[in-house]
Amino acid sequence: MRSCNRQDGQVRVFTCSWGQLETDGSNVGDEAIFVSQVRDIIPHGTDLGVMSAMPETTSRPFGTKAFDVRRGRLRAMLRGILWSDIVIVGGGELVQDVSSLLYTPWNLLPLKIAWTLGRRTFAWSVGIGQDDEIASWTPPALRRWLGRCRGITVRDKPSLETLLGLGLSTSRVRLASDSTFTLAEGFDPGPVESDVLGFAPRNVSNRRRRLLPLETRKKLGIHVESDTSVERRAWAALLDEHLKRRGGQVLMFPFHTGSLSNSDDDECRAIASMMEGSESVEIVSEKTVTGFMKRMAGCRVFITVPLHGSILSVVTGALPVALPYASKGFRFMEDAGIGELCVDPASRDWTGDVSRTLEKAWDHTGFVWKRLSERRDQLIRQARLNSDHFRVTCLLQGNLTGPETRSGPVHHPS
Repeated sequence: MRSCNRQDGQVRVFTCSWGQLETDGSNVGDEAIFVSQVRDIIPHGTDLGVMSAMPETTSRPFGTKAFDVRRGRLRAMLRGILWSDIVIVGGGELVQDVSSLLYTPWNLLPLKIAWTLGRRTFAWSVGIGQDDEIASWTPPALRRWLGRCRGITVRDKPSLETLLGLGLSTSRVRLASDSTFTLAEGFDPGPVESDVLGFAPRNVSNRRRRLLPLETRKKLGIHVESDTSVERRAWAALLDEHLKRRGGQVLMFPFHTGSLSNSDDDECRAIASMMEGSESVEIVSEKTVTGFMKRMAGCRVFITVPLHGSILSVVTGALPVALPYASKGFRFMEDAGIGELCVDPASRDWTGDVSRTLEKAWDHTGFVWKRLSERRDQLIRQARLNSDHFRVTCLLQGNLTGPETRSGPVHHPS
C-alpha cells in the first residue's frame, strides 16, 4: 500500500457506493448512509471521498472530495480508488442477485480493484441477501473478496451468520446495525401524538433476476414497464379508507426519485391521483436528508415498502408498518423486535393484511414503543461499532505505509 504520511497527516478514505449522491434519481436511503459516514469517519483525521453526480455542491456541505460520475461511474470509481489509502464498500445491501445478476459483481468490483492497487478495504454496515436471493456462484466470491477486507461490519444477524458460515473470522466480522442510527441525535423515540400517516411506496415489479440493472435497461431503451394500476388502486383505496376512519393527513415520501431507477415520486403521484381524499395528501419534497427525516418525525405510523422507510421511522420516532420486497426488510423488522408489523407482499390478501396491521399499529403506538424504545437505544449503540471497528482495523492496526498482504484471507482465531 502506498504511503499516506502526508504533511497534514490525513488518511484518504474513499467510500464507494453506486447510488450515494445522485441527481437524476436521488436515493434518500443511500444518502442517509453517506451522511452517517461523514459524521463517523471525518473526526478520525481523514479526508473523505465519494462518487457524486453533483460534485459542485457535494464538497461544501459535506466537507468531502467529490468524484464526478457524469462521465461514467466506473471512471469515477477508479479515480477515487487511485486517490485513496482506504476503500470502503457499503453500507447497505452489498450482495443480492434478484434485481440484477450484475448487482453483486458491481458491488464487489471496488474491492477487487483496491486489492490490485494495494489499498486497504473495509465493508461498512453491509447486508447480505439470504437463501434464494443469492446465486450459486456468489458465496465463493464473497469468501474471496470480503475475506480480504481488513474489517467488516454487518447490520443484522443473518448477514453475520452467512459470513461466519463462509469461514470469515469473528475478529474480522462484527455485528453492528445500520449506520443511519447514528443520526438519531435530535430525534426522540415515539409514540408520536399526531393524526399524520406516512407512506413510502415503490414499484418493485422489475426485480426478476434480469442480467442488466434497471438503470441500464432504461438507458438502452429495452425496459418495458409493468402495468401496476391494480396495485396502485389498491393502495389508493386503503389510504382513502384510513382517512375516512381517522381523518388527518397522508404524507407520501418518495425515497428514490428520477427517471433511471425506481421512480417513487411517479408512484406517489399516480396513487394520489386515484384517491378520493387526495386533498388530504402531500408529497414530501425536501432538499436534505435531515429535512426529510424531520417530516417523517411528525408521522404517527409510517407504511413503507423501501427498507430505509422502516429504519428511519425507528430513528425518527414514527412506527413502521413494512411491506418488504426483499429479505432485508423482514430482517430489520425482526431485529427491531416489531416483526408483527411486517406484511408479506406475496399474501393473497396483502391489502387486508396491511389495513389490519395499520389499525393495530395506530391504536397501540404507545404500547409498541414501550418495548421498541429500548431496542432503538441498543441499535444506536451498535451503530457506533461501524466507526469503532473501522478505526481499529484500518486506522490503528498495523502500519499504514506498509504493503498490503496478497496472500488472501487471514483467518484469526476467534
